[in-house]
Amino acid sequence: MHDRIAELAGLRNELATCQNGPRESRREKAAEVQEQIDRVRGELQEQAGVLEKRAEELLANGQDGTAGTAREQARAIREALDADGGDESPKRGGKRNTAAAKPPQTR
Repeated sequence: MHDRIAELAGLRNELATCQNGPRESRREKAAEVQEQIDRVRGELQEQAGVLEKRAEELLANGQDGTAGTAREQARAIREALDADGGDESPKRGGKRNTAAAKPPQTR
């Protein structure tokens, strides 16, 4: 599961490099990278569906702990897919610094 999520993140970065990088020759590879992204997203969605179905079966059999683990894994996959968003460019968070507090005034 984590391998696929990491692979998806790496492919998103590679796509950004292909689309925005300095080399024009890389732009030709963007379609191939997008195909790989779609493949990995599909595999992750399928895996999440299997885990959710398994969780239902385990819950019906009274195996609450194992069902909870499967449900948690499926939720983690869904959250990773939602965070990825599937849009054209990866979201980049800039460094966010808060303003420093003003020193006390002395008179």
